[in-house]
Amino acid sequence: MAELPEITKLAGQMKSTLQGKTLKEINLLQEKCANIPEVEFQKRTMSTKVVDVYHKGKWIITSLANGENILLSLGMGGDIFYFENEDSLPEKYQIKVLFTDGSGYTARFWWFGKFLLVHNVELESEPSTKDIAMDPFDKRFTLEYFAELLKGKKTQIKAFLINQKNIGGIGNMYMHDILFKAKLHPQKKISDMSDDEINGVYDAIMAVLDLSRSKGSFSYESDFFGQKGGYSMDDFLIGYKDGQPCPVCGEKIISVKTGSTSTFICPVCQKI
Repeated sequence: MAELPEITKLAGQMKSTLQGKTLKEINLLQEKCANIPEVEFQKRTMSTKVVDVYHKGKWIITSLANGENILLSLGMGGDIFYFENEDSLPEKYQIKVLFTDGSGYTARFWWFGKFLLVHNVELESEPSTKDIAMDPFDKRFTLEYFAELLKGKKTQIKAFLINQKNIGGIGNMYMHDILFKAKLHPQKKISDMSDDEINGVYDAIMAVLDLSRSKGSFSYESDFFGQKGGYSMDDFLIGYKDGQPCPVCGEKIISVKTGSTSTFICPVCQKI
């Protein structure tokens, strides 16, 4: 599942490639992914230019010159592929976006993908994105901001970090190593954390996500041009390494249930 490093890369590639192009046609092969019928989608987007592409949390937003915005979420997995012409379309997709120069892109969703059209006047109140918080790649996401965010909170640290209303873009994939680097059990309560532990979590968030970004994101995910990232399974410290030795103490890594998800931890380095 694409998270902040992958979505940031996709949004950046889409912006540099699509900005200034004029929309010709949008085909919704699976209309349940959209919030309006294909006919209305076509009517509201045709013959208008792409002015910007950016991300908000795990969503990619394409702003159009007529005030409309295409909101795309890969949900629990999927891919977005650019094509120079329709002779090079992928075999499977649910969405096809075509521009007047013959280029375009397809989107394929594995599970829960979304492709919405929202006008500027409704964007601020759009339920899917309105509550998504600032993400760690934002320059305003400082240690001071993060510490203030945690102030007075009593919830468990993992549940807080993975909530998109608190921090945008972080999912379960990178969470294992973030908590391991911070030496925290996922169920530790924020109210029981010291200032040093808060600083450690912040540093771990930035280190793990920056490493993935520097390597071109996770190797299981494809970018806009179909290229895989360079962040491989070998780069995970303990994530997805159940039964293998902890790289610090040698204890066997285990998986523990944390709410609706599981977390890989070292039971020695991350005592609750």
